[in-house]
Amino acid sequence: MKKIVLTILAIVATIIVSEAQPLRLGGRLPDIDVDSSAGSELKLIDKAYACIIFMHSESQPTLEAIKNFTKLSGPWRETLAVILLTPEQDGFEQEVLLSFTTNDTIMAFDNNFSTFESFNVEHIPFGVIYETCTRRVQWFGSLSQLSTEDIQKIIKKEKASK
Repeated sequence: MKKIVLTILAIVATIIVSEAQPLRLGGRLPDIDVDSSAGSELKLIDKAYACIIFMHSESQPTLEAIKNFTKLSGPWRETLAVILLTPEQDGFEQEVLLSFTTNDTIMAFDNNFSTFESFNVEHIPFGVIYETCTRRVQWFGSLSQLSTEDIQKIIKKEKASK
């Protein structure tokens, strides 16, 4: 009887842990497996921070949020890399990039949907800002909720620690 109860408790605990939000402020990034110029794990980024934007090119609210984010993040272009992550196949990127991003925006393709799943992304636009050297999450949420002040606090924290 004890074995059955312990087995049930183990199964319940596994379910609870697997459904927990994988992101938390200060926590490490979940697994990333993408096709991009910044490597399959996005480790080739040379800026202090990166913002992954989970998107789809046919989602008008996402495209609007990315346009707004591009304007917000402009002053920190030297410090903050922008990564557009989509489950779509390669090929649409030039049209999307030219419409509202800068030349240094990185496109990443989650062709097997594993990165969307590891970050538990259910709604887009969803963004994650992280410190590239430690891969620690500094902010995450709906991209439309991110403000200039939020970005400024993250970047100032970096400058204060130098």
